[in-house]
Amino acid sequence: MAESNRKHRLPGFDQALEALRADALLMGTLVRRSFHNAKTGFEQRDDEACTAAIADDEEIDVLEKQLDKAATEFLLRYAPVAFDLRIVLSTMKAGSIFERLADLAVTIARRARQLNQQAPLEEALKAHPALETLERALTLGWAACSELDGQSAERIRVEMEPLAQAARDLEEGFSTLIPERPQHARTLVNLMAVAQSLEASAYLVENLAEAVIYAAEAKDVRHPRNKLEMV
Repeated sequence: MAESNRKHRLPGFDQALEALRADALLMGTLVRRSFHNAKTGFEQRDDEACTAAIADDEEIDVLEKQLDKAATEFLLRYAPVAFDLRIVLSTMKAGSIFERLADLAVTIARRARQLNQQAPLEEALKAHPALETLERALTLGWAACSELDGQSAERIRVEMEPLAQAARDLEEGFSTLIPERPQHARTLVNLMAVAQSLEASAYLVENLAEAVIYAAEAKDVRHPRNKLEMV
């Protein structure tokens, strides 16, 4: 976008803004790595991958605090307006989303580690497509955030509700098996928790896409079916 390519006149403005975005994108990179490790731990029953996913969480938490502090200082010092203000606000939003995605990746990794201690169930394979879809969405969402690409963000956004529905279907399927296979109840409960984390992650990726669209195009696409706004 041409608007994003101009240089600001205030000394240090562009460097400070770029540093903010760099912190948020680093958080996103770590989240992608954490989720990949959590997915690997689940799909391949790999405890080391689960541990690696969990280990990234502390660094992401530190980066979130660093980003919040730097963004607040930036707003107070430069009082940005219009496009620049949207960039700062969406960057702060992205940081918060990445932190919550990291927490969900940790949940998946911990549940996967518990599953690895139990006899494998063939039904666990049903979660693999949703895991793959979410990893792809995270990668594309990070790229859209990096490039402030509203069109790519919109394509990602509309894919997340079907993914969330698929995760809900998974959870329901695992739940209905518990009365039929009480001996595997613990395994099925862990699988339900993984499905719940996938659903929540899908909505967070949707939120990330909305933040990118807001920054890039000044459009608020949240809650499109809100009847109060349709009056």
